[in-house]
Amino acid sequence: MRLVDDDAGQSRLFDKVEYVRDPTLAVQSSELKLGLEAWNGLRGDRKMPAPKDIDALLLPRLILPYVSLLEVEWNPGIRFRWRLIGTHVTTMLNRDMTGRYWDEIYDVQTAERLGFGPLWVIENQLPLRSVGNAFFVDMNIKCVESLDMPLSSDGKLVDRLFCMTVFAQD
Repeated sequence: MRLVDDDAGQSRLFDKVEYVRDPTLAVQSSELKLGLEAWNGLRGDRKMPAPKDIDALLLPRLILPYVSLLEVEWNPGIRFRWRLIGTHVTTMLNRDMTGRYWDEIYDVQTAERLGFGPLWVIENQLPLRSVGNAFFVDMNIKCVESLDMPLSSDGKLVDRLFCMTVFAQD
């Protein structure tokens, strides 16, 4: 994937992004449906499962390429770090940012666009489906459906997100 430098000399990932939040979770992708079922199974009667509940050996194998784990650090402010990025995402974007902080790899505008779903999930402590078009620099990816689901170590504060993304090409 080629990133394009903007006027400030920072790299950008998108030419344009048009996402719509869907808190009703009208999931279309079979992979995302299965992922939502797995998240609900892990949470049981709790509001959110804990990060320790996520075990790749216990998740449906079909969803693993679409799964990413996003860590949320709270001090001094919210900071995101990719803990894991599934192979569907890394293959489609032609890069793997596992272990990297968003402020190290994305310009401010890209980070704001990517934070569209996770920030809503953190605030509401509920899963969120986002769907729309993402026009990536030099790529033929267009349609994106994603699901961001909260995880909490203490049952109160979201400290990770169980994310799933399905890209469709033109």
